[in-house]
Amino acid sequence: MDSAQLARFLDLPFELEATLPGPALRVSQLLNLKAGSVISTRHPAGASVNVFAGDAYIGSGELNVVNGRHAIRMIKLSGK
Repeated sequence: MDSAQLARFLDLPFELEATLPGPALRVSQLLNLKAGSVISTRHPAGASVNVFAGDAYIGSGELNVVNGRHAIRMIKLSGK
């Protein structure tokens, strides 16, 4: 694919997704969840997570808090 053909795709939007493993819950705990319940993850700030665009792995990032918002700082990009 030449650069002119590739240019048609450069502005297409896609969503990034990072998966955080949560704790194992018993069925009774799951049934007791309600709005406002907090489920802790096993990942503290600074932990590494895998980042995907659709089903494609694009790299790994580090969990951070930036300006009071949760964020992922990209550390490694797939293929680079």
